[in-house]
Amino acid sequence: MKWLPNAVSISRLALAPLIGYLIWVGLAKGLANRELEWAFGLFVFSALTDWLDGYLARKLDAKSELGGKLDLWGDKILVGITLLALWAGWIMQNNPQSDLITGALADPLGIAAGLFFLLAIPVRDSLVTRLRAQASSKGISLSPTFAAKSKTAVIMGGMGVLLAGLASGMSELGYAGFAILVLGALMSIWTGLSYFKAAKGTGN
Repeated sequence: MKWLPNAVSISRLALAPLIGYLIWVGLAKGLANRELEWAFGLFVFSALTDWLDGYLARKLDAKSELGGKLDLWGDKILVGITLLALWAGWIMQNNPQSDLITGALADPLGIAAGLFFLLAIPVRDSLVTRLRAQASSKGISLSPTFAAKSKTAVIMGGMGVLLAGLASGMSELGYAGFAILVLGALMSIWTGLSYFKAAKGTGN
């Protein structure tokens, strides 16, 4: 059964593109439709597997380097694809007669929001992952702080509440989810800066 934690992580990786597709198709139709309901349900399930694979790895004494990488990239890919799908869907909703590129160019606020979340979450994660790998190669460990661990939960929670609002058509819930997502993005920037300060302090 020691293969089970990795299988759970792989399921998160496999579901991410499907969730993104469902969000894209659902938002193209509007709000409160079956595609968005499925996207919400699958996203919640995938987010829960982030806890489940770690629990199973500890319970089955099945921790491994591969499992750690699958867990890490499962989170990043799920968040990244969901974020891109939400952004693209928002652009297309605001500009239904245009293609994505034309719609984005005609929506400065949409471009600004997309760049903010792109830089705050996926780009930040890539830079921090590279920084930690460089530090590790020099025998230095940049241990994640509680805030760094919590930011992923806040980001996923914000996305889940936002998707719940989109799937149900409840605008208040959608706004609340967006606010939580912004908080998560700010936490991501803040914790990212703390990694760079820590690396600088150790001479990296």
